[in-house]
Amino acid sequence: MNQRPITIAKIETGIVIDHIPAGKAYLISQVLGLNALARDTGDIIAIGINFESPSMTKKDIIKVENLGLTREVLNVVALIAPMATVTRIASGRVIEKHKVEVPTQVGDVVLCPDAFCVTNHEEVPGKFLVVEKEPLTLKCHYCEIEFFGPLIKYKEKLSKA
Repeated sequence: MNQRPITIAKIETGIVIDHIPAGKAYLISQVLGLNALARDTGDIIAIGINFESPSMTKKDIIKVENLGLTREVLNVVALIAPMATVTRIASGRVIEKHKVEVPTQVGDVVLCPDAFCVTNHEEVPGKFLVVEKEPLTLKCHYCEIEFFGPLIKYKEKLSKA
């Protein structure tokens, strides 16, 4: 492996999502609504894709200026990248570092694939039970359909700082 020194600008306050499987950073940024967040706030968001990693071969990384570390952020990251770590930065220093854990339940960040489910026809927030963590398998609270893999579609949400 040819080591190439590449750095992403340091942030003073915010979060760093590291150890994301290669190619998943863009999906995380979509689901967290980072593009809209950057547009609305002017904060810096850096997304690195395909960085070399001794433990993962290739990995992605996301740095988000001024974003707070919430349970929703941790849950979204865990669903998409269960091996990721999320680090909170304040005054340019690491304050907390968390290895994400796949939650037992998922809120309104996933779309139910059943066209007849009430969540696809009325203003009802989605609720899902995590049936299996590997491969990630979800069960809709309302129609009780189980689904996994490419059937898991995420909603784009606007993160709140």
